[in-house]
Amino acid sequence: IKNFACVELYPKIGRIIVYVKIDPTSIELREGFTRDVRSIGHYGTGDLEINIFDDDSLEKAKPLIIKSYEAS
Repeated sequence: IKNFACVELYPKIGRIIVYVKIDPTSIELREGFTRDVRSIGHYGTGDLEINIFDDDSLEKAKPLIIKSYEAS
Protein backbone atom coordinates (compact mmCIF):
# COMPACT_ATOMS: atom_id res chain seq x y z
CA ILE A 1 0.00 0.00 0.00
CA LYS A 2 1.31 3.43 -0.99
CA ASN A 3 0.08 6.86 -0.01
CA PHE A 4 1.11 8.91 -3.03
CA ALA A 5 -1.97 11.01 -3.88
CA CYS A 6 -5.16 12.45 -2.48
CA VAL A 7 -8.04 13.07 -4.89
CA GLU A 8 -10.93 15.50 -4.46
CA LEU A 9 -13.84 15.35 -6.95
CA TYR A 10 -15.99 18.37 -7.74
CA PRO A 11 -18.52 17.16 -10.34
CA LYS A 12 -20.67 20.30 -10.25
CA ILE A 13 -17.79 22.46 -11.48
CA GLY A 14 -16.16 19.73 -13.56
CA ARG A 15 -12.86 19.64 -11.69
CA ILE A 16 -10.66 17.03 -10.04
CA ILE A 17 -7.95 18.18 -7.64
CA VAL A 18 -5.08 15.82 -6.94
CA TYR A 19 -2.46 16.39 -4.24
CA VAL A 20 0.79 14.52 -4.87
CA LYS A 21 4.12 14.00 -3.11
CA ILE A 22 6.31 16.05 -5.45
CA ASP A 23 8.55 18.93 -4.44
CA PRO A 24 6.96 21.93 -6.20
CA THR A 25 10.40 23.46 -6.79
CA SER A 26 11.37 20.44 -8.90
CA ILE A 27 8.88 21.24 -11.68
CA GLU A 28 7.68 24.28 -13.61
CA LEU A 29 4.43 25.42 -12.03
CA ARG A 30 1.67 26.37 -14.48
CA GLU A 31 -1.01 28.79 -13.31
CA GLY A 32 -4.40 27.13 -13.13
CA PHE A 33 -2.89 23.65 -13.46
CA THR A 34 -0.29 23.15 -10.70
CA ARG A 35 0.17 24.97 -7.40
CA ASP A 36 2.59 24.88 -4.48
CA VAL A 37 0.50 24.19 -1.37
CA ARG A 38 3.29 23.81 1.19
CA SER A 39 2.31 26.99 3.03
CA ILE A 40 -1.45 26.56 2.52
CA GLY A 41 -3.54 24.52 4.88
CA HIS A 42 -5.16 21.68 2.95
CA TYR A 43 -6.40 18.18 3.45
CA GLY A 44 -4.44 15.57 1.65
CA THR A 45 -1.11 14.09 0.78
CA GLY A 46 1.76 16.04 -0.64
CA ASP A 47 2.88 19.55 -1.45
CA LEU A 48 1.77 19.86 -5.09
CA GLU A 49 -1.81 20.46 -6.19
CA ILE A 50 -2.86 19.44 -9.70
CA ASN A 51 -6.12 20.72 -11.21
CA ILE A 52 -7.69 18.46 -13.81
CA PHE A 53 -10.56 19.95 -15.78
CA ASP A 54 -10.43 18.27 -19.20
CA ASP A 55 -8.77 15.42 -21.11
CA ASP A 56 -5.69 17.52 -21.95
CA SER A 57 -5.01 18.42 -18.33
CA LEU A 58 -5.49 14.75 -17.38
CA GLU A 59 -2.81 13.75 -19.88
CA LYS A 60 -0.44 16.42 -18.48
CA ALA A 61 -1.16 15.22 -14.93
CA LYS A 62 -0.40 11.53 -15.56
CA PRO A 63 3.43 11.86 -15.51
CA LEU A 64 3.26 13.82 -12.25
CA ILE A 65 1.00 11.23 -10.62
CA ILE A 66 3.30 8.43 -11.80
CA LYS A 67 6.33 10.31 -10.46
CA SER A 68 4.65 10.61 -7.05
CA TYR A 69 3.77 6.90 -7.08
CA GLU A 70 7.32 5.86 -7.97
CA ALA A 71 8.81 8.09 -5.28
CA SER A 72 6.57 6.63 -2.54
